[in-house]
Amino acid sequence: MDDRELLELWGLYCRPAIARTMRAVGLDAVYERAEGDYLWRRQGDELVPVLDLVGGYGANLFGHYHPDLVAEERRLADARVPFLAQASVRGGAARLAKALAERVGDYVTIFTNSGAETVEAALKHAHLETGKLTFWAVKNAFHGKTLGAVQLTWSYREPYEDWGPKVRFLDPDDPADWEAAAAEADDLAAVFLEPILGEGGVRPLPQPFADWVGAFCRERDVPLIVDEIQSGMGRTGSFLASEALGIDPDYVLLSKGLGGGMVKIGALMIRRSRFVEEFSITHTSTFAEDDRSCLVSLKALEVLERDGLPARCAAVGARLAEKLEALRARFPEQIKEVRGHGLMVGVELHDQIDSPSNTLRMLSDQKYLGYAVSAYLLNVHRIRIVPTLSQPRTLRVQPSAYIAEAELDRFVRALEQACEALRCADVSHLLGFGVGLTPNGVSDYSAPRPLKRERPRIAKRVAFIGHLVAPEHAYHWDPSLEPFGVEQVERQIYKTARVIGPSIYDQVHVRSETGEEVHFSFIGLYLTSAQFAEALEARDTDWIMEKVEAAVELARDEGCQVIGLGGYSSIIARNGKRIRTPGIAVTTGNSLTVGMGLLALKRACEDTGIDPAQSTLAVVGANGNIASTYAMMMAGEVAELMLVVRDPSSPRTRAQVEAIRNYAPGAKVTVTADLADLRHCQLILSASNAAGSIIFPEHLSPDPVVVCDISLPADVDPSVELVRPDVKVIQGGVVRLPYNDDLRFGGQPLEPGFIYACTAETILMGLEGIREHGSYGAVTPEGVHRFLAVAEKHGFRLGQVQTAQGHWR
Repeated sequence: MDDRELLELWGLYCRPAIARTMRAVGLDAVYERAEGDYLWRRQGDELVPVLDLVGGYGANLFGHYHPDLVAEERRLADARVPFLAQASVRGGAARLAKALAERVGDYVTIFTNSGAETVEAALKHAHLETGKLTFWAVKNAFHGKTLGAVQLTWSYREPYEDWGPKVRFLDPDDPADWEAAAAEADDLAAVFLEPILGEGGVRPLPQPFADWVGAFCRERDVPLIVDEIQSGMGRTGSFLASEALGIDPDYVLLSKGLGGGMVKIGALMIRRSRFVEEFSITHTSTFAEDDRSCLVSLKALEVLERDGLPARCAAVGARLAEKLEALRARFPEQIKEVRGHGLMVGVELHDQIDSPSNTLRMLSDQKYLGYAVSAYLLNVHRIRIVPTLSQPRTLRVQPSAYIAEAELDRFVRALEQACEALRCADVSHLLGFGVGLTPNGVSDYSAPRPLKRERPRIAKRVAFIGHLVAPEHAYHWDPSLEPFGVEQVERQIYKTARVIGPSIYDQVHVRSETGEEVHFSFIGLYLTSAQFAEALEARDTDWIMEKVEAAVELARDEGCQVIGLGGYSSIIARNGKRIRTPGIAVTTGNSLTVGMGLLALKRACEDTGIDPAQSTLAVVGANGNIASTYAMMMAGEVAELMLVVRDPSSPRTRAQVEAIRNYAPGAKVTVTADLADLRHCQLILSASNAAGSIIFPEHLSPDPVVVCDISLPADVDPSVELVRPDVKVIQGGVVRLPYNDDLRFGGQPLEPGFIYACTAETILMGLEGIREHGSYGAVTPEGVHRFLAVAEKHGFRLGQVQTAQGHWR
């Protein structure tokens, strides 16, 4: 079974969301072997070594399979040391507890199986000791994800906060917050602290806060619980990280490194004067206190002492921090801060929200920048590192205490290349591995690009949801993708499709001829028309609808009164009817799209001398919301109307024909499913939902023909312009703005100053102050006339494109 199959199984049966994310960002490695500071992954027929700087989130202090710990495990197995001997005296637990007390002080120790279980035990004992129900923790703290522990964990508690103890979070940088908490501390059972916020971004507690908490707990006789699960065992330069802060804990929590990376064990150490003996009876565990885990941990303590690991961590960590600080000084716009102590180090990246690359902006906005850099280090430099959970722009560096400085130097050089790529906005260097590109040197794409980020200066605000019409339009959106071929761009988009959500890109004030202004935000979905079409065909649209809904919520939260649905987002949303977000008006923009298409068709007839009254007009995709309105409004102006549909005999088609004849009595209407019938038509209006070309030269009349193609992607194949230069192909749903001549939205294949009619309708609703839904559900002729009048009022005029020669006017 290869790695891809294993990932599929893991995603299917174990971790669906994590597997999907790891695949998308390029961290989906399967490791087969481990030793020291290395893991090995299979690539082809080769086992490739990867430098492991994640270190088991701090658990791998001794490196993978430390020989002394392996020997101890073998000795215990050979000696058949009891593993399950509950309800007996546990000799290994007694010896380990004594060894810990000799290092920390006179504490009674309750052993557990993990860090989270240790936190749970501490919660229970603190309540038993004090009889109180409220706990304090620190903002951005991480104490685990079990039901009690998650209440103390800043980022993950929301779905469960009604199920456990009451927790008040303190801001360690705000003394006013401390005093406010102290005034409400009558029901306080205990205070939980991490000396260094590990998953919160590797942030050491400020000394003034540590001093205040220590004094407060002594004065009020409140148990002070110090979580050293990630920071203990010498990793930060002292056996407990709290020693450096002068904290005297009442409870100490250990796990991770305590087991030497070999066994799963945790320890709750409670100051003897506070220990409630009843707890040693009421809190037990099937697997805790087993001799195997305790004796391996005891050996780990012996090795720690023998090899001077705390001092080693302090010295190596200080040199690493010095080199990282020098790197930060060279790349101040890429590295924000270097933090931590010893070999518990965090490197916080700057957000790239102002990068010339839209891809980097998107990754930063979606909180995937740290994961993208981590994937680059893994796949290009064979260095394993990941961000902290709650602060994903912070890269954690937690190798073993035995890490060679040459290996850390290799990491610093690799991070330097990543920073250079960020500075130069070289997306292909950073992400090219994911689509089969081998990165060479970094190329400079940092030249400023036309991105507008105008903060709103007026109350009128609207937003529009767009997506890539075709993969090649990604080059308009982000020129740094140019080294990617079209197929590679498409692969990248497909890889990230289910993970990347909506992001705001351009923000600009759009001006009307009346002098009115509206603030406009372009919200992009990193998806192509083909992906929407495939989802529709497979009836698997819910995942895309979630992204559309998230974009609507984003617009509403930005203060927008109107949201426009562009391209396939309106189709997925059933012309707006699936949108559930309250507090914002929705429009598909279809009314103005129809209106501008009609104007474009009539202008093209004038240019070519074709008389509509003597012509047959074919409407391709006539069952669609837009095309059906075109058909109805043109039926009385042409000699014959031909509806091109999939099923001419369907009830929907029959009802449509009847509606057209009621609207335009006497109209001649025929129906066909055969595109070959287009050969009898002088005028063609195409508005299908196809994901690719459907109209080719062989479908067209040998006589002069005008085709108004408003589909995105286009229904008319590019071969038409090569074979039939006499055919006038126009893109009808395009509007020219009265001002904003430099306006161009990323990924849209339009010249500056031109926008699609659906976008224009959204902006016009904002200018008019319309707060009810616009083109919502079925388009009507009345709605078309209404928005054409509004467009005329504000100077939004037809911008006709002749796609064959590319002329704009």
